[in-house]
Amino acid sequence: MTLLDLSEDEVVEIRSLPADANMARRMSSLGLFAGRRIRFVKAAPFAGPLLVEDQATGARLMIARAMAGEVEVTRGRTPKP
Repeated sequence: MTLLDLSEDEVVEIRSLPADANMARRMSSLGLFAGRRIRFVKAAPFAGPLLVEDQATGARLMIARAMAGEVEVTRGRTPKP
């Protein structure tokens, strides 16, 4: 499953980054790497980027759909209100 398969407010753990070295380096520079838990906040309309939130730091990041489609994730728990 990838980031593109998620519903709003779903918490997941990153299993693997894109195979492309440049994309993987870009994701790492944003603080996203295998084992990191993130929450899918929402998708921008008209095939725009995805907004995700790093659960450890609270930082919010926009990720292009092309990149998000290559980030493998595992479902986690739903955040508490």
